[in-house]
Amino acid sequence: MVSIATFLTPLLFWGVLLANGCLLWGNDPFTRDTTFSSWNIIAGPWGEDSLSYDDDPCGSGEKTIRIFYKNGSYSKTAFRGTAFYSKSLFPGRNCVRLGFDVYFEPGFDFVRGGKLPGIWGGSTSCSGGRNATDCFSTRFVWRAHGDGEVYAYIPDNQADDFCTSPDIRCNFNFGHSIGRAKWRYPVGQWFRIEQEVKLNDAPQRNGYVKVWLDGVLKQETSGLLYRNGDNVKIDGIVFSTFFGGSDESWASTADTYTYFKNFQLSTCGVNP
Repeated sequence: MVSIATFLTPLLFWGVLLANGCLLWGNDPFTRDTTFSSWNIIAGPWGEDSLSYDDDPCGSGEKTIRIFYKNGSYSKTAFRGTAFYSKSLFPGRNCVRLGFDVYFEPGFDFVRGGKLPGIWGGSTSCSGGRNATDCFSTRFVWRAHGDGEVYAYIPDNQADDFCTSPDIRCNFNFGHSIGRAKWRYPVGQWFRIEQEVKLNDAPQRNGYVKVWLDGVLKQETSGLLYRNGDNVKIDGIVFSTFFGGSDESWASTADTYTYFKNFQLSTCGVNP
């Protein structure tokens, strides 16, 4: 097993102007000699047994993060995936775009669903069915057949019509589903997924989330409340990937892999 501190490159400050805003930080090409220290992990990592460094499965020569999910794995087993919270080194912001590339290996069985990285802010408690009282998170997830969504842990005091929106499936015990099946993740090829989160001006409900798949806008949901006080800011990336769900009905049906590369956080800007 390769230690998490031995194979990932630092995330660096950049002042590069992108089509979708100014790059705040992003990863250089991965090498065996660089470390994970500049990701500034403040919680985790969990699941290092599933984490490794490997060549691009498409043969580009690039190095990637590879995540292993053992046959029968889900959120409560070994070799289930990897999770950690990375706190960015830029000052707390109210609007940020996260983008990264993902590859599901050929034949990947999505089963009932699983988690992918996203944005977090406040405390690191917005997951696992805990109340989003002083935090939020907006992880991507996959559902059956590769349907995508944003899985949002946000405070309960949303607008009165929150649960009647056609783009939202409420779940006050876990995360709310935003934009389910508005896009579908491909298998056996790289794709780029991006989310832009604009926090609300507390106590107003004027936050939003936007999603792009390979540069195409797939979802835009506004009128959201991410926080009840302006002390909660966008803090960074929650890297979280596993099958589930909390029981065996979500479990992987085979030993399988995903690959990740090209993580970027940027300011909010024009569409990519």
